[in-house]
Amino acid sequence: MVEFTEYQGLGYLVDPESETKQVFIPSPPTMATVKINPRPGIIYVTGGKVVEGYEKLDALKTYAEENKTAIFCPSSTEAEEIAKTYEYIQKSGKVLNVKRDELAVMGDADSMEIAQEAVDYLVDECDADIDDAEEFEF
Repeated sequence: MVEFTEYQGLGYLVDPESETKQVFIPSPPTMATVKINPRPGIIYVTGGKVVEGYEKLDALKTYAEENKTAIFCPSSTEAEEIAKTYEYIQKSGKVLNVKRDELAVMGDADSMEIAQEAVDYLVDECDADIDDAEEFEF
C-alpha cells in the first residue's frame, strides 16, 4: 500500500508502507509498533505538478513501492522553498522512516534547471551532501 499525503503545506509525499516490528518499551511497560529499515528518499521537483489527479501518480506510487523509496514532491519552484522540504526530512527522518543521508534531488524533464538550482542551494546554504540533480524516469 502506498499513501499519498500532503506534508507541512510544502507539497505531497508518495509514501510506501514501512516495515514494522513490535518492541517492548520498559518505562512505562508497553508494547509499541515501530517502523524499521529506513528507506532512501527522493525530492522530486516538478514545479508543483504532483497533486491529486496527476497523470503519472500511479506510476510514481508503483515506483515508490517497488523501490521502497519515499518520494517528496514540493509544490514550489523556489530553491528556498524546496530547502524547507529538505529541512523537514532532516528533522523528521525517524518518524518518516527515511534515511536522512540517502536523499537525492530529481526532476522531470521540464524542471531539471530548477532541480539543479535547488541542489546548489542545499549544498551552499544547508550544508547538504547531495549529488547533482538527475532526471527522474519511472
